Amino acid sequence: MILHLRAAVEQLYAAPLARFTPLRTELVVQSRAAGDKALAASVSRLRKPTVAAWAVNQYVRGDGDGVADLREFAQLLRTAQRTLDADQLRVLGRERAGRVDALADAIAGAARTSGQALGATVQQEVRDTLTALIADEQAEASVMTGSLVRALSYSGFGSVDIDDVVAVNDLPEAGGVDETSPTDGRPDLEVLQGGGAAVDLADRRVARRAERRSRLTGTLDTARASLRAADRQVAVLTARHEEVTEGIADLERRLATARSRLEKVAGELAEATGIRDAAERAEGEAQRSLDSHDESS
Repeated sequence: MILHLRAAVEQLYAAPLARFTPLRTELVVQSRAAGDKALAASVSRLRKPTVAAWAVNQYVRGDGDGVADLREFAQLLRTAQRTLDADQLRVLGRERAGRVDALADAIAGAARTSGQALGATVQQEVRDTLTALIADEQAEASVMTGSLVRALSYSGFGSVDIDDVVAVNDLPEAGGVDETSPTDGRPDLEVLQGGGAAVDLADRRVARRAERRSRLTGTLDTARASLRAADRQVAVLTARHEEVTEGIADLERRLATARSRLEKVAGELAEATGIRDAAERAEGEAQRSLDSHDESS
């Protein structure tokens, strides 16, 4: 007997995909039998996940290491973006696609072992979901509930759309995995103060030159700091530009595939139309021959 909605979610979204609908019906019946009409109504509204969402849910619930590694990588990348660490961004940016592909392959393999093969489109949706997990902390939290109902996607900038992406809002992580509190990545600051020294008459000229040199050095340091900040910003924007470019390339590939399919279907439609027209003509000729025969009888 289920006692609350969270228990129903755990049962449903951990079950094989083919079992979702009949199991949901069973849970609704149990709730009604227990006299809990509100729970029965809530359970009946739980949405069946797409194949991609189901595959990700199962992996999140079953393989802590694979997902944990990706989450650690995501935290490193987000920290590098917050602190504008250009070198780290370049290194992690090159790693990202490989990590996403590797985990997506593992998810597809786990689904196949469970008897659910993932087609090319579904595998791309899995990769899109993992990319969104890396890019957005709220998307990561949604994935970690193990109760996705649809795949996620990330355009390369802004936040990820997580509206209605999970079965029920405010669910904890599947399996009760605790997150470590991230640090803000900011170093402690120290202010060094030097004491003044008495300068006699003979040393005033040297002191003035030292003071001027200090001002010039400060100006140079400020300029160098500005340059470093600009370099980091360029690195961040370059990484984002590459993300968007990759997204556009992927959309173009999908569009090309869709156009190819459209051309194939159009050709098949034309062929079928020709066959139908020929059949109509043959039917008309046969009808006329029959009519002529009947008239001559």
